[in-house]
Amino acid sequence: MYSKVVVPLDGSELSERSLPYAGLVAGALSIPIELVEAFDILPAAAPISGAALATQRLLEQAQAQSEQYLDQVRNELRSQGYVATATALPGAPAQAIIDWVGDDPDALVVMSTHGRGGIARWALGSVADKVLHSVPNPMLLVRSTGSNVPAQVEPQAVLTPLDGSELSELSLEHAAIMATALRARIILLRVNPDPEVYRQQLGRAGRAAIENADSDWSPVEELARADAEDARVSLERAERRLARDFGFSGDVVSQPAQSRNVAEAIVDLADSENAIAVMTTHGRSGINRLVLGSITDRVVRHSNAPVLVVRQSRTGAGLGIAVPADASTTPDVGGAAAQPA
Repeated sequence: MYSKVVVPLDGSELSERSLPYAGLVAGALSIPIELVEAFDILPAAAPISGAALATQRLLEQAQAQSEQYLDQVRNELRSQGYVATATALPGAPAQAIIDWVGDDPDALVVMSTHGRGGIARWALGSVADKVLHSVPNPMLLVRSTGSNVPAQVEPQAVLTPLDGSELSELSLEHAAIMATALRARIILLRVNPDPEVYRQQLGRAGRAAIENADSDWSPVEELARADAEDARVSLERAERRLARDFGFSGDVVSQPAQSRNVAEAIVDLADSENAIAVMTTHGRSGINRLVLGSITDRVVRHSNAPVLVVRQSRTGAGLGIAVPADASTTPDVGGAAAQPA
């Protein structure tokens, strides 16, 4: 269970697009919202003798402006019935946020992926990206695609892409929490490579190995069949774990698929289902597995749907996740495909 919802803001409407999702989760789980904004300035353009005094005055002004803004947002949330606090943080935005949330790994960070540009402002690839890579916390990233903040949001599903690995299944507990809180169904998605992906990835060396009777390579069709069986077994296991390990009693839909572009398949389904995607940052290695900077990163950057990213550093033991008793029955083949270059 999350202890609280931390919402970094930067004073822009784009950063405030995270607020409806923060309110949705906080209200459903009866947990408080913490608003934070970092304030920072460039060194004062003043003579050396007066630089310290000028810098202090600018910092005080920046803090006052930040506190005034946060008070307005906090009061609005309180008027809607939420328990909310607000804190202005001195320092560079990324590090200030990292220091603030790092002491509570159970806090859920809900953050817009784009804010204003310019000094002391942030966008995915800078502040949000640094926070994502630096804290152990789960992060719900909301892509800002317009200036109008929706009054409310109503996700209809929680989409959970898996690749058959135990690491990818770290998302299951979070999916169960979110789906229960939102009264939404869970869609378990397993995207295997389209056979053409294998043909392209294996290349000439792979084809030569396949023709060698002593090699361990399998024909593309056999790999595809193994992937399909692995998908079936792993999705069934994930369904059982949702009920057995995490007490989820809602609707669960298992959806195997094939695609030449896994991130695109996830994005399309998340958008069409009005879903929140829940993904781990790392899965198995290899040409057909999830890694941050590849599948998860591309989904975050291109999906209009919010994405809850669960850090791999949060081990199963830390989350109270038991290793599946039947994990050994799953073949070590197949999974979510890496996208062709």
